[in-house]
Amino acid sequence: MGEGVIIPVNDEHGKLLFNKYRRDPRNDVKPKYTYDKGGKTALYNIEHVLDSDTILITEGELDALVAMSANIPAVTSTGGALSFRSEWAPFFADKKVYICYDNDDAGAEGAVKTLAIIPHAHIVFIPEIAGVKDITDFVARGGDLHALLSTARHYDGIEDVHNERSERLATWLPVRFHDAYIEANTAKVFTSAPRRSGGAREGDDIARAKQYPIDELVKFVGGNAPCLWHNEKTPSMHYYKENNHVYCFGCGKSADSIDVLRALRGCSFMEAIKFLTK
Repeated sequence: MGEGVIIPVNDEHGKLLFNKYRRDPRNDVKPKYTYDKGGKTALYNIEHVLDSDTILITEGELDALVAMSANIPAVTSTGGALSFRSEWAPFFADKKVYICYDNDDAGAEGAVKTLAIIPHAHIVFIPEIAGVKDITDFVARGGDLHALLSTARHYDGIEDVHNERSERLATWLPVRFHDAYIEANTAKVFTSAPRRSGGAREGDDIARAKQYPIDELVKFVGGNAPCLWHNEKTPSMHYYKENNHVYCFGCGKSADSIDVLRALRGCSFMEAIKFLTK
Protein backbone atom coordinates (compact mmCIF):
# COMPACT_ATOMS: atom_id res chain seq x y z
CA MET A 1 0.00 0.00 0.00
CA GLY A 2 3.01 2.32 0.25
CA GLU A 3 2.94 5.00 2.93
CA GLY A 4 -0.25 5.27 4.93
CA VAL A 5 -1.97 4.77 8.25
CA ILE A 6 -2.83 1.45 9.91
CA ILE A 7 -6.10 1.60 11.86
CA PRO A 8 -6.63 -1.39 14.21
CA VAL A 9 -10.33 -2.21 14.69
CA ASN A 10 -11.31 -4.01 17.90
CA ASP A 11 -14.57 -5.37 19.29
CA GLU A 12 -16.16 -4.00 22.48
CA HIS A 13 -13.88 -6.26 24.55
CA GLY A 14 -10.72 -4.89 22.95
CA LYS A 15 -10.04 -7.98 20.83
CA LEU A 16 -8.53 -7.21 17.43
CA LEU A 17 -10.97 -7.89 14.59
CA PHE A 18 -8.91 -6.64 11.63
CA ASN A 19 -6.76 -3.78 10.42
CA LYS A 20 -7.99 -1.05 8.12
CA TYR A 21 -5.46 0.80 5.99
CA ARG A 22 -5.64 4.39 4.76
CA ARG A 23 -3.34 5.26 1.90
CA ASP A 24 -1.46 8.55 1.83
CA PRO A 25 -3.94 10.88 -0.01
CA ARG A 26 -1.02 12.64 -1.69
CA ASN A 27 -0.34 9.50 -3.73
CA ASP A 28 -3.79 9.70 -5.38
CA VAL A 29 -4.10 5.90 -5.34
CA LYS A 30 -7.49 4.17 -5.31
CA PRO A 31 -9.10 2.81 -3.26
CA LYS A 32 -8.31 5.17 -0.41
CA TYR A 33 -9.03 2.48 2.18
CA THR A 34 -8.28 -1.26 2.21
CA TYR A 35 -8.93 -3.98 4.81
CA ASP A 36 -7.38 -7.20 6.04
CA LYS A 37 -8.91 -10.25 4.41
CA GLY A 38 -12.11 -11.10 6.28
CA GLY A 39 -12.61 -7.56 7.53
CA LYS A 40 -16.23 -6.43 7.81
CA THR A 41 -18.19 -3.42 8.97
CA ALA A 42 -17.53 -2.81 12.66
CA LEU A 43 -17.89 -0.05 15.24
CA TYR A 44 -14.48 1.57 15.54
CA ASN A 45 -13.29 2.67 19.00
CA ILE A 46 -16.29 1.21 20.84
CA GLU A 47 -14.01 -0.46 23.41
CA HIS A 48 -12.83 2.96 24.65
CA VAL A 49 -16.20 4.68 25.14
CA LEU A 50 -18.44 2.09 26.79
CA ASP A 51 -18.16 3.80 30.18
CA SER A 52 -18.80 7.28 28.79
CA ASP A 53 -22.05 9.15 29.38
CA THR A 54 -21.71 10.98 26.07
CA ILE A 55 -20.68 9.59 22.67
CA LEU A 56 -20.13 11.34 19.36
CA ILE A 57 -20.77 9.30 16.20
CA THR A 58 -18.60 10.47 13.31
CA GLU A 59 -18.34 9.45 9.66
CA GLY A 60 -14.73 8.24 9.71
CA GLU A 61 -11.97 6.90 11.90
CA LEU A 62 -9.81 10.01 11.58
CA ASP A 63 -12.74 12.18 12.69
CA ALA A 64 -13.22 9.90 15.70
CA LEU A 65 -9.53 10.19 16.58
CA VAL A 66 -9.66 13.99 16.29
CA ALA A 67 -12.66 14.02 18.65
CA MET A 68 -10.88 11.73 21.11
CA SER A 69 -7.88 14.09 21.08
CA ALA A 70 -10.30 16.80 22.25
CA ASN A 71 -11.48 14.51 25.09
CA ILE A 72 -14.77 13.77 23.34
CA PRO A 73 -15.59 10.02 23.30
CA ALA A 74 -16.25 9.08 19.67
CA VAL A 75 -16.98 6.09 17.46
CA THR A 76 -17.61 5.46 13.78
CA SER A 77 -18.69 2.69 11.46
CA THR A 78 -15.77 1.34 9.44
CA GLY A 79 -18.03 0.98 6.40
CA GLY A 80 -18.85 4.63 5.74
CA ALA A 81 -21.77 7.01 6.22
CA LEU A 82 -24.56 4.60 5.27
CA SER A 83 -23.30 1.51 7.10
CA PHE A 84 -24.39 2.12 10.71
CA ARG A 85 -26.06 -1.06 12.02
CA SER A 86 -29.19 -1.44 14.10
CA GLU A 87 -27.57 -4.11 16.30
CA TRP A 88 -25.25 -1.42 17.70
CA ALA A 89 -28.17 0.53 19.22
CA PRO A 90 -27.84 -1.05 22.72
CA PHE A 91 -24.38 0.53 23.10
CA PHE A 92 -26.06 3.98 23.05
CA ALA A 93 -29.32 3.30 24.90
CA ASP A 94 -28.55 5.17 28.13
CA LYS A 95 -26.16 7.80 26.78
CA LYS A 96 -26.31 11.29 25.31
CA VAL A 97 -25.50 10.79 21.64
CA TYR A 98 -24.33 13.26 19.01
CA ILE A 99 -24.25 12.51 15.28
CA CYS A 100 -21.88 14.63 13.20
CA TYR A 101 -21.32 13.47 9.63
CA ASP A 102 -19.73 15.17 6.62
CA ASN A 103 -21.56 18.16 5.12
CA ASP A 104 -22.43 16.43 1.84
CA ASP A 105 -25.34 14.34 0.51
CA ALA A 106 -23.90 11.03 1.73
CA GLY A 107 -23.35 12.50 5.18
CA ALA A 108 -26.94 13.78 5.31
CA GLU A 109 -28.38 10.39 4.29
CA GLY A 110 -26.10 8.62 6.74
CA ALA A 111 -27.13 10.90 9.59
CA VAL A 112 -30.81 10.23 8.83
CA LYS A 113 -30.22 6.48 8.81
CA THR A 114 -28.27 6.56 12.07
CA LEU A 115 -30.89 8.78 13.71
CA ALA A 116 -33.55 6.22 12.81
CA ILE A 117 -31.54 3.64 14.78
CA ILE A 118 -30.85 6.01 17.71
CA PRO A 119 -33.91 8.33 17.83
CA HIS A 120 -32.80 10.14 20.99
CA ALA A 121 -29.59 11.35 19.33
CA HIS A 122 -28.76 15.00 18.60
CA ILE A 123 -27.64 16.19 15.16
CA VAL A 124 -24.60 18.44 14.69
CA PHE A 125 -23.92 20.23 11.39
CA ILE A 126 -20.44 20.98 10.07
CA PRO A 127 -20.34 24.71 9.16
CA GLU A 128 -20.41 25.56 5.46
CA ILE A 129 -16.87 26.89 5.11
CA ALA A 130 -14.73 26.58 2.01
CA GLY A 131 -12.36 23.64 2.40
CA VAL A 132 -14.23 22.25 5.43
CA LYS A 133 -16.11 18.99 4.88
CA ASP A 134 -15.74 17.03 8.11
CA ILE A 135 -14.67 17.19 11.76
CA THR A 136 -10.99 16.82 10.84
CA ASP A 137 -11.16 19.80 8.46
CA PHE A 138 -13.12 21.84 11.00
CA VAL A 139 -10.59 21.34 13.79
CA ALA A 140 -7.63 21.81 11.42
CA ARG A 141 -9.04 25.24 10.54
CA GLY A 142 -9.14 26.21 14.22
CA GLY A 143 -12.71 25.16 15.00
CA ASP A 144 -13.74 24.37 18.59
CA LEU A 145 -15.36 20.94 18.60
CA HIS A 146 -16.86 21.40 22.09
CA ALA A 147 -18.50 24.63 20.95
CA LEU A 148 -19.78 22.91 17.83
CA LEU A 149 -21.46 20.19 19.89
CA SER A 150 -23.28 22.88 21.86
CA THR A 151 -25.20 23.72 18.66
CA ALA A 152 -26.64 20.18 18.44
CA ARG A 153 -30.35 19.82 17.79
CA HIS A 154 -32.79 17.03 18.72
CA TYR A 155 -35.87 16.59 16.53
CA ASP A 156 -39.19 15.31 17.84
CA GLY A 157 -40.53 14.45 14.39
CA ILE A 158 -41.03 15.50 10.81
CA GLU A 159 -42.78 18.77 11.67
CA ASP A 160 -39.76 19.83 13.75
CA VAL A 161 -37.46 19.08 10.83
CA HIS A 162 -39.72 20.85 8.34
CA ASN A 163 -39.92 23.96 10.53
CA GLU A 164 -36.15 24.20 10.83
CA ARG A 165 -35.79 23.57 7.10
CA SER A 166 -37.88 26.67 6.41
CA GLU A 167 -35.83 28.72 8.87
CA ARG A 168 -32.54 27.62 7.32
CA LEU A 169 -33.70 28.30 3.77
CA ALA A 170 -34.66 31.81 4.79
CA THR A 171 -31.06 32.44 5.86
CA TRP A 172 -29.41 30.61 2.95
CA LEU A 173 -28.23 27.68 5.06
CA PRO A 174 -28.04 24.18 3.50
CA VAL A 175 -30.87 21.72 4.15
CA ARG A 176 -29.35 18.43 2.97
CA PHE A 177 -30.18 16.65 6.22
CA HIS A 178 -33.69 18.09 6.37
CA ASP A 179 -34.52 17.06 2.81
CA ALA A 180 -33.11 13.58 3.38
CA TYR A 181 -35.07 13.22 6.64
CA ILE A 182 -38.36 14.37 5.14
CA GLU A 183 -37.92 12.17 2.07
CA ALA A 184 -36.96 9.09 4.12
CA ASN A 185 -39.77 9.41 6.62
CA THR A 186 -42.45 10.40 4.11
CA ALA A 187 -41.53 7.59 1.72
CA LYS A 188 -41.43 5.09 4.55
CA VAL A 189 -45.01 5.74 5.59
CA PHE A 190 -46.35 6.31 2.09
CA THR A 191 -45.05 3.03 0.65
CA SER A 192 -45.47 0.72 3.61
CA ALA A 193 -48.65 1.85 5.35
CA PRO A 194 -51.93 1.16 3.56
CA ARG A 195 -54.76 3.64 3.84
CA ARG A 196 -57.16 2.78 6.63
CA SER A 197 -60.75 3.74 7.11
CA GLY A 198 -60.85 7.03 8.96
CA GLY A 199 -58.16 8.84 6.96
CA ALA A 200 -54.74 8.61 5.34
CA ARG A 201 -51.59 7.99 7.30
CA GLU A 202 -49.23 10.92 7.97
CA GLY A 203 -46.86 10.22 5.08
CA ASP A 204 -49.77 9.83 2.66
CA ASP A 205 -51.16 13.18 3.81
CA ILE A 206 -47.83 14.93 3.27
CA ALA A 207 -47.50 13.54 -0.25
CA ARG A 208 -51.07 14.62 -1.09
CA ALA A 209 -50.55 18.08 0.44
CA LYS A 210 -47.47 18.68 -1.73
CA GLN A 211 -49.55 17.92 -4.82
CA TYR A 212 -51.98 20.79 -4.13
CA PRO A 213 -51.50 23.28 -7.03
CA ILE A 214 -49.65 26.32 -5.79
CA ASP A 215 -51.27 28.48 -8.47
CA GLU A 216 -54.59 27.92 -6.66
CA LEU A 217 -53.05 29.54 -3.57
CA VAL A 218 -51.11 32.37 -5.21
CA LYS A 219 -51.93 34.45 -8.29
CA PHE A 220 -49.08 34.33 -10.82
CA VAL A 221 -48.75 36.66 -13.79
CA GLY A 222 -46.55 35.21 -16.49
CA GLY A 223 -45.46 32.57 -13.98
CA ASN A 224 -44.24 35.17 -11.46
CA ALA A 225 -45.57 36.65 -8.23
CA PRO A 226 -44.22 38.77 -5.36
CA CYS A 227 -42.14 36.67 -2.99
CA LEU A 228 -43.87 35.58 0.21
CA TRP A 229 -40.64 35.62 2.23
CA HIS A 230 -39.16 39.05 1.52
CA ASN A 231 -40.43 42.50 0.55
CA GLU A 232 -39.95 43.44 -3.08
CA LYS A 233 -41.40 45.72 -5.77
CA THR A 234 -40.67 43.49 -8.77
CA PRO A 235 -42.13 39.94 -8.61
CA SER A 236 -39.26 37.47 -8.50
CA MET A 237 -40.94 34.29 -7.21
CA HIS A 238 -41.39 31.92 -10.14
CA TYR A 239 -43.82 28.99 -10.28
CA TYR A 240 -42.65 25.72 -11.81
CA LYS A 241 -45.86 23.91 -12.70
CA GLU A 242 -44.13 20.68 -13.74
CA ASN A 243 -42.98 19.92 -10.19
CA ASN A 244 -45.35 22.26 -8.30
CA HIS A 245 -42.59 24.30 -6.65
CA VAL A 246 -41.74 27.98 -6.42
CA TYR A 247 -38.31 29.57 -6.41
CA CYS A 248 -37.48 33.18 -5.63
CA PHE A 249 -34.65 34.64 -7.66
CA GLY A 250 -34.39 37.48 -5.18
CA CYS A 251 -33.80 35.66 -1.88
CA GLY A 252 -33.18 32.10 -3.10
CA LYS A 253 -36.16 30.61 -1.30
CA SER A 254 -37.42 27.28 -2.69
CA ALA A 255 -40.79 26.01 -1.49
CA ASP A 256 -43.58 23.51 -2.02
CA SER A 257 -47.33 23.81 -1.38
CA ILE A 258 -46.93 23.30 2.36
CA ASP A 259 -44.31 26.05 2.65
CA VAL A 260 -46.45 28.44 0.60
CA LEU A 261 -49.59 27.94 2.67
CA ARG A 262 -47.66 28.36 5.91
CA ALA A 263 -46.24 31.65 4.62
CA LEU A 264 -49.70 32.84 3.58
CA ARG A 265 -51.56 31.86 6.75
CA GLY A 266 -48.84 31.71 9.41
CA CYS A 267 -50.01 28.21 10.31
CA SER A 268 -48.09 25.18 11.54
CA PHE A 269 -46.83 22.34 9.38
CA MET A 270 -49.64 19.97 10.45
CA GLU A 271 -52.31 22.69 10.06
CA ALA A 272 -51.13 23.29 6.49
CA ILE A 273 -51.32 19.58 5.69
CA LYS A 274 -54.84 19.37 7.16
CA PHE A 275 -56.03 22.28 5.00
CA LEU A 276 -54.38 21.09 1.78
CA THR A 277 -55.76 17.56 2.09
CA LYS A 278 -59.37 18.52 2.72
